[in-house]
Amino acid sequence: MIQAEKKRWFIKLFAAYQRYYLLPRNFERVEATGHVQTPEVPAIYIANHSSWWDGLLIFQVAENHLRGDHYMLMAQEGLENYRFFRKLGAFSINKTRIRDVVASLQYATQLLEAGSCVWLFPQGQILHQDQRPYLFGTGIGYLLHQKQVPVVPVTLHYHFGEEKKPIASLHFGRAIQENWESMTRSSVSMYLSKLLEEQADEHKQTIIGGLRMESQEQIS
Repeated sequence: MIQAEKKRWFIKLFAAYQRYYLLPRNFERVEATGHVQTPEVPAIYIANHSSWWDGLLIFQVAENHLRGDHYMLMAQEGLENYRFFRKLGAFSINKTRIRDVVASLQYATQLLEAGSCVWLFPQGQILHQDQRPYLFGTGIGYLLHQKQVPVVPVTLHYHFGEEKKPIASLHFGRAIQENWESMTRSSVSMYLSKLLEEQADEHKQTIIGGLRMESQEQIS
């Protein structure tokens, strides 16, 4: 596996690059709504995965609006192609090798033990944002058995309005704290996948209805 290698100077530089150039060039706006501040750290954040942009948008929100030190699990191939993500806090997982999967999950556990936050895309691949049902692997259950931490569900939705460029919307649900050890890994996975799917559906319907979600932050 490839471990993260955060560089504070690079993080600040890249956040400024995104804020003033990359995001305004590609999006009409990027919004974060809901319970953007997690109540405590460490925590695991779970998000749906429908675009290459997901990780970059999450990085921007985490850097500008969230407490704690944030890391993200990323596919091995993607991190090999975009190695600069290591400097932003990305580490890899190679699902084709069991040893690598275990090493990545153990590394994530170490980050949580150190008080950091870890972001996961439990669907394991990029899928259309309207594809249902959400199906999660059991890695999230493994991590929550190792470390009893809150889980923050985050949904991302991309849409067009009257403007030429798309709008990106991130919605943060309430942090969830359960007795994870009392549940099997599979039941943890099913419970969280259903919860994130329901949040994604509500997020979409709110956008369709033109309603303004609570606690909105303008990212770009």
